Amino acid sequence: MKSLFKITVILICCFSSLGTAATTQPGMGVDLTGDIVGGVPIITRLAAKQLPTGRHRFYFLAGRQNAGAAIHVPVEVIKGKKTGKTLLLTAAVHGDELNGIRALHKLMEDIDPDTLAGTIISVPGINQTGLVGNSRHFITSAANGAKDDLNRRFPGKLTGGGTAARYVGNIWHNLLKNNADMVVDLHTQTTGTEYPLFVFADMRNAKVKQMAQALMPDIIKNDEGQSGTLETTFMKLGVPAVTYELGAPKVFQPDMIRRAVLGLKNLMVAEGFLSGSVIEPVVPSFVGGNYTNVYAEDGGIVVVQVDLLENVEKGQLIAIGYDAFGSENKRYIAPHAGKVLARATDPFREAGTMLVRIIR
Repeated sequence: MKSLFKITVILICCFSSLGTAATTQPGMGVDLTGDIVGGVPIITRLAAKQLPTGRHRFYFLAGRQNAGAAIHVPVEVIKGKKTGKTLLLTAAVHGDELNGIRALHKLMEDIDPDTLAGTIISVPGINQTGLVGNSRHFITSAANGAKDDLNRRFPGKLTGGGTAARYVGNIWHNLLKNNADMVVDLHTQTTGTEYPLFVFADMRNAKVKQMAQALMPDIIKNDEGQSGTLETTFMKLGVPAVTYELGAPKVFQPDMIRRAVLGLKNLMVAEGFLSGSVIEPVVPSFVGGNYTNVYAEDGGIVVVQVDLLENVEKGQLIAIGYDAFGSENKRYIAPHAGKVLARATDPFREAGTMLVRIIR
């Protein structure tokens, strides 16, 4: 790997947002710092289409902590022998959402550059401080232990703004923005809750609709998107993107990971990255346009009475609340008919936390 990136012509440019000098290797598709960690070169910019055919691994210098330690985001690029589109795959924008990381590991292991048409970019761990801190949020070293939701911060800022906005801005402008013809952003539900295999997709866009169906989820939410998310930010640029939700947080769920890899490969076949036949699911995905959250009305113990994907009727009992002595104090019922999209797995719930999400 080192020989591939031997620098014969060096241009020194100031990388002002990180306060370090970066070395540029013209025509190779990356800006190198000249540093190597564990045999992996450090970069400050990626132009994947300029890379030579083959498999490439980098660490992207995403920022620095308060004592100057670098924050490195792993990036793997597989450039196929045949020309084609570029598929960008991201995971762990939220640091407690891990299934997507393992799904990308498994997928990239299986891809052969010799049979690939186009380019696959995997970024399995965007929120590095959240991963280290076992947190959904991006954690800064501010005196108050500031936390920020990175998936409400895109496209971020290169100057001005806070720490999280600059972190996102650097990743967006120098790693993600110009390296995608289509995007799948992998997530899970957050700590204490779980999803089935589920896709957020703006089905008004024909390409997005095709992508969502090819991923073969249990449920698709026809969703116009939310400002600040990675998916919506790409959609505003005209790049088709979906959010792929894979089960529960803080675990690797083998069956969920297996299904996600199968869905991603199916998408790649449908879009011409891989040869083969597109799989048509025996049971089509349930498509809903709206969902309702049922929240805990007081802190205490809550036992959810329904399972993921269960069909519920209006007025059906879906959860029971108990006080600290185990005495029942509250019954929760379904506000409308639909299918259970998410449920709490942690029985200790504070007031205002989600118990059950019902989609219709």
